[in-house]
Amino acid sequence: MNRIRALTRSIHWLVAAFALALVCRPGAPLRADDKSDLISKIEDKLGDAADALARLPDDSNDSAIDRARGYVDEARRYAEDLGRVAGDDSSAKRIAEGFRDIQDDWNDASNYLRQLKAGMRQAEPIATTCGERDKELVRRAREYESRNDPDGLVELPKEAAAIQDAVKRQLDELRRNDDRMDDLADSADDFRGDGPWRELVGAVAQTARRSFEVWRKSFEQTQRACENLTKGVDHPEVKDVLARLGNSAGGRKAVIEQLNKDARELWTTLAGVSEDSGMGSVERAKGLLQSIERGVEALGRTATTDKETRLILEKWPEGIRQLKDALDDLEDLKLHQHDMDPLPDRCVAKERELQDAIGKNGSDTDGIEDLPKLADAIAQPVIAGLDKAKERMKEEGDDLQRAKAISVSEGPWSEIRAAEQRDADETFKTFEDNFKKTEQACANVIKGKDAPAVKEAIERLARGAQSSGSQLETDVDVWVARAKAVYVLDCQGMKDIWAGYCAQDWGPGDESEQKAAARTIADPIKDRMRSAIDGVIADLPALEARVKLLADKRETQRAGKALETKLSKERKRLDRLKANPALAGNYDIMLQFSNNYGKQQHERMWGRFGCTVPVSSTAEAKFPSEGRKHNKPDCVDPSGCKIWEFKAKGPDGERDGPRQAADYQHLVPLYYNKLVKPDGSYAPADSSLGGQAIMDTLMQRCYRNKEIELEARVEYYDPCKEQYECTTD
Repeated sequence: MNRIRALTRSIHWLVAAFALALVCRPGAPLRADDKSDLISKIEDKLGDAADALARLPDDSNDSAIDRARGYVDEARRYAEDLGRVAGDDSSAKRIAEGFRDIQDDWNDASNYLRQLKAGMRQAEPIATTCGERDKELVRRAREYESRNDPDGLVELPKEAAAIQDAVKRQLDELRRNDDRMDDLADSADDFRGDGPWRELVGAVAQTARRSFEVWRKSFEQTQRACENLTKGVDHPEVKDVLARLGNSAGGRKAVIEQLNKDARELWTTLAGVSEDSGMGSVERAKGLLQSIERGVEALGRTATTDKETRLILEKWPEGIRQLKDALDDLEDLKLHQHDMDPLPDRCVAKERELQDAIGKNGSDTDGIEDLPKLADAIAQPVIAGLDKAKERMKEEGDDLQRAKAISVSEGPWSEIRAAEQRDADETFKTFEDNFKKTEQACANVIKGKDAPAVKEAIERLARGAQSSGSQLETDVDVWVARAKAVYVLDCQGMKDIWAGYCAQDWGPGDESEQKAAARTIADPIKDRMRSAIDGVIADLPALEARVKLLADKRETQRAGKALETKLSKERKRLDRLKANPALAGNYDIMLQFSNNYGKQQHERMWGRFGCTVPVSSTAEAKFPSEGRKHNKPDCVDPSGCKIWEFKAKGPDGERDGPRQAADYQHLVPLYYNKLVKPDGSYAPADSSLGGQAIMDTLMQRCYRNKEIELEARVEYYDPCKEQYECTTD
């Protein structure tokens, strides 16, 4: 059939090639009418791939897959050419554009087929091995029988059991391979593709099924070949030989001797379990018990039984059953025997870790909060570990009771029971002793923050914090008292400075004189006060640093913050005092204050007394001096014919006011009278001294006896109040 299909494709190809030769030249570019030819080539190559796959199950290797993949690669190149000439042909476009995606699925399917091929023959070597082992086991059984060798009653069951275990493991592996092969066949069968792919899709599915069928047939044949070996001592030939050997007195005697030998070795092995560094003794005991069990089974196959044989068959099976269960629990005891060994040292290390933390903390009061947290953090895993150890302790106790639950004591079982129970006690005791040591070693650690070392450290830190805080509070109070003493000491001095400034008479353009006068008063006081303030402030940084340490600690934070507030309050007052104009040397500020006050008083009085000159309360009225010292009156009132000098009350004002008024009494009328002409007409005054308006008023109100008459007077106002804060509160 394959040859017919191949011949048909060849004829089709020759016809297409001949037709193409009639219309095409070699090397001519592809045209739209080449589409059908390319599709045919794709179908042919995919058909070749299907033909190659059909031979895969019967081939000795998987080279058929490589050939099939090669054909598919060739078909892909034709599909690429088809894509270039497909144009609007939907069928051609679908074949060309979908080729790569379907080829990816094909590659996956071919990989599944390759794995199927690799797993098809895995069962055959095992079938061969089982046949060889079966022949060898039968040969050995017949040798024992021909020699009437009683050792066969013990050795033949061992050999049959060993072969049985090995064969079962191999068959289990083959069953896993069977599941895998089934999955691979299903995965390969999932391959799908339409159009030119249909034939290859069918070939993949058929090849997968045939490959799996070949495997399954081989697997079933292997299971049949190994069937007798999986029966162990129930292998038909072995069972018959053992029955015939067991019927002889010599055979029974040999089995009983081996049983007694194994029993002695068993109790000797059990006696060393607790001292064994590993699990070897338990494993040896289990192996000996299996040997004893096989011996009893061999003895049970004998048709004739004497008294000794009957006793063994009546008592030993129960002893074997009880010891099997007991050995499982003894194995658990042994497995966990030394679980507690490292724990006491670990708890000692944890306690040392806590002690080290306490030592490193030193006198740091943060430890009052941090050390309990650390102690609890250290304690938690230890507590959890001890809880698990307690659970294990209970389980070990239960294991101990079950390990000792052996009641059979006939014959050698008395010593076997005693050895097993004694060693179960010893094994448990190792765990129990170290559990108690662990509880003792961990007793303080698990207390966490209530551990004696932690409580003692907290009490010490609390006492230290209280003592440190008390001493620091005392030192702060002493410093504050010193600061307040500076205020009290220099309060009167500051009053004197302010009084000196406020006593200065304000007048436009007199600031340099005012500064000089103020300096004479302030400088001596300033030097004395700055020296005292600097001495107190110099001691502040060290004190602030100590307070900051106290405030930074959680335990003493509140007390530290309170002390910081105290120091901050006094520092601000000292800074304010030191920055005072008199102390800082900035006299302008203090002068500005007193001048502003003076300006306010002059402005008030200038308005109240109807002053025309100066032209405003802050303007300067400067008359010709005519050799006089004072020529700038504060006020000229032409309506009232008055000249005013405004002075602050006090010794200075009362001394200087009349002197200035005397100079004004001479200079001011002299100036205005010089503007009056003999015929009674008059010239205007300077604009800063009243201009035409003041002359009109003076001539109307104050011109008598052919001259302007004015009276100079002094008006006193309250001096500025003290501005310095002298309170020590």
